[in-house]
Amino acid sequence: MTDVPSEPTHRPPRPGIGGLASAVLKWLEPEDNPSGVIYGTIAVGAVLAAESTRRETFADTMAATVIILGLYWLAHTYATVVGDRLKTRESLSVRRTWRALLHEGSIVKGAAIPIAVLGVLWGAGVSLQTGVTAALWSSAVALVGFEIIATLRSGVTGGQRFMQIAMGALLGAGVLLVRVVLH
Repeated sequence: MTDVPSEPTHRPPRPGIGGLASAVLKWLEPEDNPSGVIYGTIAVGAVLAAESTRRETFADTMAATVIILGLYWLAHTYATVVGDRLKTRESLSVRRTWRALLHEGSIVKGAAIPIAVLGVLWGAGVSLQTGVTAALWSSAVALVGFEIIATLRSGVTGGQRFMQIAMGALLGAGVLLVRVVLH
């Protein structure tokens, strides 16, 4: 008797908004460095909050944001590699650096949300101020969303749930506050 292959357990994402949301969450949630997603979201939110929209263009804002994100990613990679080398007393290697770049790449994933919002609104022809504001809000909302997901997964209830979600909301509000203070 021959074995009959079983039905695949992996189902393709469902079409529509629910399927899209599921695919985005799966992409954003790296198993090895979920904190990098949070760092990336905060970093780009802070950059957008500090950006001046008076004399700049979408291209300038996008370029500055991507350059700063790249520097932030490289800084985290460098800190990881040098920190490990200080502990292990090993020399620098391409393999170690590549692994650190991939590990810290989750920073780029977190930054993708506000950058995508900015890009979509640029394409839609809205004003730069509106685009930056919406991207900034998407960063703040994403931070709250990450905390809600983490809190729900932790199984806490009542007051603990409220306090944990409030921490995410405070961090999101902090990113928005930078904009208010600087402009």
